[in-house]
Amino acid sequence: MGDEVAMGKERKQIRVHFVDFSNMDNIIEKICSILSRHFAVIIDGENPEYVFYSAFGSEYLKYDCVRIFYTGENIVPDFNLCDYAIGFDHIKFLDRYLRYPLYLFYETDVQKAARKHQNLSLEVVRNKKRFCNFVVTNGKGDPYREKVFHALCAYKRVDSAGKFLNNVGARVKDKFAFQSECRFSLCFENSSTPGYLTEKLIQAAAAQTIPIYWGDPLATKPLFDGGGGINAKAFINAHEFANIASLVRHIESIENDENKQLAILQEPLFLDSNHIELFEKQFEDFLVYIFSQPYERSFRRGKIMWQAHLEQIIKKGVQPTMLEIWLRRPLRNFERAIRIRVKKIIQKVKKPKDFM
Repeated sequence: MGDEVAMGKERKQIRVHFVDFSNMDNIIEKICSILSRHFAVIIDGENPEYVFYSAFGSEYLKYDCVRIFYTGENIVPDFNLCDYAIGFDHIKFLDRYLRYPLYLFYETDVQKAARKHQNLSLEVVRNKKRFCNFVVTNGKGDPYREKVFHALCAYKRVDSAGKFLNNVGARVKDKFAFQSECRFSLCFENSSTPGYLTEKLIQAAAAQTIPIYWGDPLATKPLFDGGGGINAKAFINAHEFANIASLVRHIESIENDENKQLAILQEPLFLDSNHIELFEKQFEDFLVYIFSQPYERSFRRGKIMWQAHLEQIIKKGVQPTMLEIWLRRPLRNFERAIRIRVKKIIQKVKKPKDFM
């Protein structure tokens, strides 16, 4: 039996499941919170009607129900395998896709970032003890990120407190507090693609530090014009510089002028004052639309001829070996623990009556 999330005689009952996520707590909690305002949600891993899945596995292929793909990585959805998708790319595909960047799931950070320009003075700038920080876990990103780090270190020490290129002795436990001590944050994405804008820029801005950013080349275009809706005056955009040397010289000029630092910090991060609200309404509308349809009419991916053949090829490609099956046996207890964790997350969600 599934774990019931919301009850109500007049609410449509929906059976959902979440698979192939790496860190799922905040994502699942937010999705279930939204759905519970409108439906009676049941988490059901055995017989779901809808499966939310991400990029960290292939378990979703076991389910022949409505599939909703979500990515927090730089991956384009494969609409041959999913019915709907949520991601970074600026795609228009009938009623099947919504752009909803990962940073919007970091609700505390994005709220702080939205008001980071308020109540600032030179005293805030002068109280920052460190020049610049760099907090990166994975060293497999674009080599440009590491090159800029070393070039900036040649000018002045950059405190690296992540797993990658760590030079402070240990990984930082409180990223916000650590970044708040710095005048600048080197917050490069692991790769650069139009639309790929994660929490890195937002967290740096939230800490009232000057982001040095590289990743989404469309970040500063208005939302209505297919951009990220970020204020170009609120950060240093590495995409605007012909080479690393000119970027470092620009950073140096700002480091030597506290008034320039304050001017950047006093700029609002988002071009639209209702930036967050615009995304939240679209997200809720998109989810409600999917689940409000009669179930049989909510499918979008093809299931005949070449469409079905393609999925069969992919399924064969991910078939586990007998050794893998044997090694996975201990994971059953882990999977049970995950289901218990999901149930606890769901219990945090407010009951439907709270939204009436």
